[in-house]
Formats: sequence, C-alpha cells, structure tokens
Amino acid sequence: MLKINNIHKKYGTRQVLSQINLSLTGGERAAILGPNGSGKTTLMRIIAGQEKPDQGSVQFTPSTLKWHAMPQDRRFPEGTRLRDVLQQEERDPAELEATLEILSRRLSVAPQDEALQEAFDRTLSALTSHERDQDAVLKILPVFALEAFTLDTPVAILSGGQRARLCLAAAVLSGAQLLLLDEPTNDLDEPMLEWLENWFLTFTGAILFVSHDRAFLNRTATEILELDPHTHTLTLYPGNYDDWLERKNAERGAALAAWTRQQSEIGALRDAVQQLRANAKFRRGGKADSGDKFMTGFFANRSKGTVKRATKIEERLDKIRTDEKLEKPGRHWKMKMDFLPVNETGMRVLELRDLTVGYDDAALISDIDLSLWKGQKCVLAGPNGSGKTTLIRTIMGELPPLAGAVRFGANVHPGLMSQGLQAAQFTKNAFETIQAVSALNETEIRRFLSYYLFFDDEVFIPSEVLSNGQAARLMLAEMAVRGVNFLIMDEPLNHLDIASREQFGDAVINFPGAVLAVVHDRYFMDRFAEVIWRVDHGRIRIQ
Repeated sequence: MLKINNIHKKYGTRQVLSQINLSLTGGERAAILGPNGSGKTTLMRIIAGQEKPDQGSVQFTPSTLKWHAMPQDRRFPEGTRLRDVLQQEERDPAELEATLEILSRRLSVAPQDEALQEAFDRTLSALTSHERDQDAVLKILPVFALEAFTLDTPVAILSGGQRARLCLAAAVLSGAQLLLLDEPTNDLDEPMLEWLENWFLTFTGAILFVSHDRAFLNRTATEILELDPHTHTLTLYPGNYDDWLERKNAERGAALAAWTRQQSEIGALRDAVQQLRANAKFRRGGKADSGDKFMTGFFANRSKGTVKRATKIEERLDKIRTDEKLEKPGRHWKMKMDFLPVNETGMRVLELRDLTVGYDDAALISDIDLSLWKGQKCVLAGPNGSGKTTLIRTIMGELPPLAGAVRFGANVHPGLMSQGLQAAQFTKNAFETIQAVSALNETEIRRFLSYYLFFDDEVFIPSEVLSNGQAARLMLAEMAVRGVNFLIMDEPLNHLDIASREQFGDAVINFPGAVLAVVHDRYFMDRFAEVIWRVDHGRIRIQ
C-alpha cells in the first residue's frame, strides 16, 4: 500500500530525516516512535504530500489507493463547519438536482444519445452518493458524542476533545484503505480511547500513526518504527511498545558489554606499552649497562625487539581509536524535572463544600464535598465534556461557583498547567520567561532550563516559533521555578513524548506537595494516582 524510498530532509543545515525507507501493507499498524523534535510529524507531512523531501519518493500502491491523513494540529481555518470536515468533497444537492432535470429533458428528446445517458447516470450517482454521505454523517455523530451539534456548527466552538473526535469521525467516513494519523490519542477520554483501540484492531487496511500513549501502543501496534534523533534514520522492530523496549534494553546491554570489553582491552594494551617502553629504557642504561660489550650488544638487540613490540601494540591502539572505537551507550536526553524546595502547607490543601460548577445556571457537576490532603496525588477522571475543566477553572477562581465554596488550606500556592498549551501563551523566550519569575543568575537559568531540554541557544528561541512540546516544557519549568506547592494540571501530557511522560510521572510522584491532574493516559494513571475523583453523571465518586 505504501512504499517510502530513501527520503532525506533538511531544514537549513539541520538534518531531520536521512535514508528513510519503509513499506506498509494491509493489516499492519505501524507506530512511529521518537522523542519530540525527532521528525515524526515531518515524515507524516511528507507522506501526505504537505511537504516535499530533499531526496527520495513516496509511492502508493495502487496509484488510486484511497488514503486519509489526520494532522497533529487540529486548528481549522476561520469559518470551517462540521460538514466541511466530515464531507471531504463539497457537493451542492440543489445544483445536482437542477443538472439532473436538464439532462432528463434532453434525454426525452434524444433517448439514444449515449453521451447524455452517461452524464445523466453520473449525475444521478453523485446525487445518490451525496444523500448516502449525508445519512452516514448524521448517523456517525452520536458515535463520537457530537450529536448535540448540527453540520453547520463552527468547528471553532468545539473543545480539544471534541475536535479530536471530529477528526476521527472524518477518518472513519473517508473509507480510506490507508490511514496516516498523527497523535490521534491526544485529548481523548477513556471511553473514546477504548473505541479507537477496537477500531484499530478491526480495521482491514494499513495504519501509520504517531502516539505517546504507552497503553495504546501496547494494545494496537504490530510494529514499532524508531526514528533516531541522532542518526535521523528509521529502524523497524516487530511487535508492540513493550516488545520494542525489551529489544532496546537487550541492545543497550550488549552495547555496554562490548564497550566495557573494549575499554579493558585499551587499558591492557596501554599498560603493556608502558611496561615495554620502561623495559627498553632499562636495558639501554642503568643497572643493565655493565660496560661489557657482549652484554651491551645483547641488551641492545633485546631493547630493539621490545621497542618493535611496543610499536605494534601502539599501532593496534591507534586502530581501535580511529577505526573501531565504540561510543559508550547511554540513554537519550530525557526531561529532568527539578522542583525547587516548596513551602510547607497545612494538612488540608483543598476543601470543596456543597460545590456546584457549570455555566449560566446550567450545572455540570453538583453536590461536591471533597478534600485533598498534603502530599496527596489525585487524578480527576471522566468523559470529555463532563465538567472536569470547568471544575479546575472554578478551583482556580477563573469561574464563579454556581453554589458552595472552594477553600485553599494554609500557605497553599497553587500553580495551573492548563489544557491546550501553545507558544502563543508566552511573550518571552525561555530564558526571559524564567528570568522574569526567579532570582537565578544566567548560569543557573541555563542549567535549570537544560533539565527541560532547552540547550545552548535554544533558550533564546522566539516564543512565537516554539513548538507545542517546547511550550509544554516551558510551562513546567516556569511552574517549577516559582516553587508552587499545589500542582493543578489539565491534560499535562498531550505534547510530551513517552520518555518525558515517564520522567514527568517520576517527578510528580516525588513532588512533595499535592497534585490534582486531569489525565487520560492509563499507564500514567496506574503509576501516579493515589486517589481518583471520577465524574459520573453530574456527580463525583471516589475510587
């Protein structure tokens, strides 16, 4: 279905993709894996024809193969309606009906005209197809919890989760045999993730996708395509994420053992050279030089042999250093979250009493009586649209409660990482952002930002060109440096790769303050949550 031949891509002098080769057939579900910035989205855009490679080609087999691409960025042009997304080919039924009427009148005069008959059949088929499409669109909206909207609803009013479901609905309606899906799991709640998993498993075509959801990868991927950020090449590993991880750990262990053996060999050769050189010097003078001509000649000859052996060993050392040197294997850079010491809080961090939240007297969640305690790690779970973000905004004072009260405990300083992080939320580069909220000097700021994968001149990248992943990392860094002692996070994982998600999980587990997080990543929830507040039909139950 898909064949990629020797793709290369550079942006200026920066190599992004090198010698990329790939083939995909029906029934395969290939997940592209790699850290943020490694080129995954660039490769997807090249396959979809949205960017051109510097070298190489993309081939679909057959050439008429129907494929569909779902982008990572789900922003649409102003004025885009649901029907524009769901109906890829815009057809005006009134125009089709008028054309059909004209052709019908002409055929009544010339019923034997084959060209007229063909045009009539083609127009009738288009009108019938349009009616089927309309029917299919209306039937699929409830499947994706979009039945509250009409086809003329502007996409701009949809939430992030609703836009994600809209894009998935478009993929289903496309009838494509090949799907190119860039982070389809972002913004999806648990029921929708389960639906997507089942759809993947029953889809008979081929799927090439990018996802940072470890549980989803384990359930759906038939192969992992690792995009190396250093060599910019693609390596195929059969199986799912855990299979890939086991293979990578074995490869890393073997590489470390080979490097250790080589270091031992280098050390032994170096010691041998030093010993031989010392012996040669000893025989040329010192105690070995007795003045006896025979003995002097004897030791001179042995000294020459010793020097030759030392020279051969040195040549072997040079060969190792120039041609055979193994680099010490190490883990690729992962984000190291370093929260500064936090101020102590009282035992009760957050108290919600008789709380009702919603908009314009329309309650989303009612009768909330909950407390969050010092150091407690809590996940706020529930379907998209159930009111989780509304509750977070009410806790932070951005929305007034419809009833009841929100109270913070003594000495609590909350920090919010909100949903839908984008570079537009920042007006300064990374260095200036941290400088504005801390007393750190330049060296300390650079070291601190390196924990969040901002190295060298990357700290001066203009805010308007930060990627979503960079914006997410900068927000985490800003929260950390401000020393908040109550982290409130609404979908904090969306733009983090798997390695950073795991590092993020380690950090929040060890964070000394309390944490309230809206997340749908099941692997993260299993590791992190001490308690779960689950929104269920307008109420919250504790798990």
